[in-house]
Amino acid sequence: MITRSLLSTEPDSLFSEKALRTDLKIKIIGIGGAGTNAVGALQLDDFNAVSLAAINTDAQALESSPITEKLMIGRAVTRGLGAGGEVDIGRAAAESDRDAIAALIGDMDLIILVVGFGGGTGSAAASIVAEIAGKTDALVLAFVTMPFSFEGPRRQRIAEEGVGELRKLVHGLIPLPNDVLLQEGEEDTSVLNAFAITDRWIGRGVNSLCAMLLSTGVINLDLGSLRSVFQSRGGKTVFGTGVASGGDYVKDALDDLILCPLLHLGDRPAQLDRILVNVIGGADLPITRVNEIVSQISKRFGSREDIVFGAVLDGSRRESLEICVLGKAEMERQAAPVEKANVADAPSPLETMQGLGLQSEIAQDELPLLQPVHQSKLASRRKSTSEDQNEFTFNEVDAQRGYFEKTDRNDYKDEDLDVPTYLRRGIKIKLKV
Repeated sequence: MITRSLLSTEPDSLFSEKALRTDLKIKIIGIGGAGTNAVGALQLDDFNAVSLAAINTDAQALESSPITEKLMIGRAVTRGLGAGGEVDIGRAAAESDRDAIAALIGDMDLIILVVGFGGGTGSAAASIVAEIAGKTDALVLAFVTMPFSFEGPRRQRIAEEGVGELRKLVHGLIPLPNDVLLQEGEEDTSVLNAFAITDRWIGRGVNSLCAMLLSTGVINLDLGSLRSVFQSRGGKTVFGTGVASGGDYVKDALDDLILCPLLHLGDRPAQLDRILVNVIGGADLPITRVNEIVSQISKRFGSREDIVFGAVLDGSRRESLEICVLGKAEMERQAAPVEKANVADAPSPLETMQGLGLQSEIAQDELPLLQPVHQSKLASRRKSTSEDQNEFTFNEVDAQRGYFEKTDRNDYKDEDLDVPTYLRRGIKIKLKV
C-alpha cells in the first residue's frame, strides 16, 4: 500500500504558483491524417517542455496543419498524394525515409505516438516509427484510435492487425475505439463532432500524462515512476480518467473514473500487474478525501504490486479534481480465452425433449434424414459465418462490471453505474482491439 506521507510540512510554498519541471524532453508525434489532426488540436496547458511533430504522406494535409515540425515521408512513393488507404504504400513510404524519421525523433525522454488505424499511412508507418524510437533510450507510448463500425470490415481488419504489430514495439498502447467513445455524444452527433470526441479523449490523456510528469506538488511522479509501470514492451495497457468540479467533486470524479468507457473495453486484462494513479486538485482538497481516493482506487483497481501514487495541488484550483489511472498487464498474466462449446457434442432437439420427459408428436421414422454435406461446403459456410458474424457479444450482467465485479453494486435509480452506459442501454458495438 501507500507508505509515503501525503502532507507537506510547508504547504503554502506549493500553491504560490504553478511549478513545472523543465528537465524532461517529451515529444508527441502525430502519424497519418488522423494522428496529425489530433495532435494539431491539442491544447497543452503551457507545457513548454513538450514538442509536437507530424509525419504524413499527404503534402496538402501537412501544409494545412498548425504543427511546426513536419515530415513528409515517401515523396518518391506517393508524390505527396497520400497512401490511398493502402498499407503497403504507407509501409514503403516510411521505409524510404527511416533516416529522416530518426532525425525527427531525436534524443527524447518520452515519445507519445498518436495515430488513427484503418488507413494506409498511420496503420503501417506507426510500427516503423516505434521501431526506430525503440532504438533510443526513450519510453514509447501510443494512443491509437480504432475505426467506427460504419467504416467497414476492411478498415477494421487493418486496424486490428496494426494494433497487434504496434503493441510489441511500444511500452504502452492505449486503444481508443471510436464506437465506444461515441457514447459520450448525443444520438444526433454529426460525423465531424464524432471524430472531435476522439480527439478530445486523446487531449485528455496526453494532458494527464504531461501534468503527471511535469507538475510539481505534494507527491511528485517522475519518468522513473512511469517506467516502473511500463518496464517492458508488449502487454495490455489500461488508461482512464475522472474529472469533476463543484459540489461533492471528489465523489463525482471517482464516479466519472468508474464510468470511463476506456475501462470497460471487451479485451481488458483480468488483473493489472502495476498501477499508477495521479490526482490533481486544489489547495482546498482535504487529506481525508485524498485517503478516500486512494482507498477507492485500491479497492477497485487492486494489483499484485503496490500502487504508485502521485498528488499535485494547484493553488489556482478550487473544488475541482482530476484523477488519472494507468495500468499494465503483461501478456503472460492475462486471462485465458473462454473455450468455445463443441456443437457436435450437443444433444439433438428430440433427445432434449425426451430428456425433459416431453413427447414429440412426430414419430422417429418421420423425421427427415440428414444428408451428409461435402467438406468444401462446410468450409464455405464457416468462412461466410466468420466474415459476417463479427458483432460484439455482450457478457452476462455480472461479467459486464469489469474491474468492479468483486465490489458492491453502485446503484442509482435501479441501475448499476459500474456497468458502462453502452452495455446498460444495449447498444451493439463492433470491437476487437
